[in-house]
Amino acid sequence: MKRYAISAVILAALPAAAPAQFVSAGPPADILAMPNQPNIAADRRDIRRSIREAQRTGDITRAEARSFRREDAAIGELGERFGQNGLSLSEEHELQARTQALRGMVEARRVRGGRP
Repeated sequence: MKRYAISAVILAALPAAAPAQFVSAGPPADILAMPNQPNIAADRRDIRRSIREAQRTGDITRAEARSFRREDAAIGELGERFGQNGLSLSEEHELQARTQALRGMVEARRVRGGRP
């Protein structure tokens, strides 16, 4: 009788443990959470193009363009420094946040035009 009880416990535990062993590993959860992450290099190219266009049309001054370019260069240097050992998720977020902030400053100034 004791032997049947032990066998029943072992058999009852097998179906619960077996499926967990055969689950294939997928991509990390942070990649699944943000599948369409913007490309920072492409964003920076777009921002530089926007700065040139805004300066050409007179929406921003030379000094403002210089300031925006300086910030873009700082983002590039930070990206190179971070990228030496590969970007961690927090470093990627930092670069994205700084890029989006710069984009926002340039676009806000373009919308305002030459007005203070």
